[in-house]
Amino acid sequence: MARPRKKTLPLSDLKCFDTIVLELKSMPEFEDFDIENAIVGIKQRKPKYTAKSENIETAIKNLKKHIEKQGTNKFTELTKQEMSALLGISRPTLDRWIEAEIIDRATIGFCHDIEIKTFTATSVLNSLEKLRQN
Repeated sequence: MARPRKKTLPLSDLKCFDTIVLELKSMPEFEDFDIENAIVGIKQRKPKYTAKSENIETAIKNLKKHIEKQGTNKFTELTKQEMSALLGISRPTLDRWIEAEIIDRATIGFCHDIEIKTFTATSVLNSLEKLRQN
């Protein structure tokens, strides 16, 4: 995946330059800075990640096999290594799925009114099946 591009432009090119300069000059932390020659940096947004349908299908098939063999103990916590091996995807792909909220954590209990959530085979299977239906 390519890195997001970054563009820079002089602050003085903006219509709101005078307003920004006044605002920055009023801030003590910019007292020793050359605000008139400031440069604005803008990063390109990352495109929204979408999982490959073949990875989702493989993961669902693997999870169903695992649940058939191991049973449906919905409170068994899985590490990222175990989860990626179980799903048949790489760890970086699993991290992207987590970041993109493709898979959800399940609530496995409460401790002092704090909800404890983790990834379980059942919760991940439910998330993937919902995604497949959409």
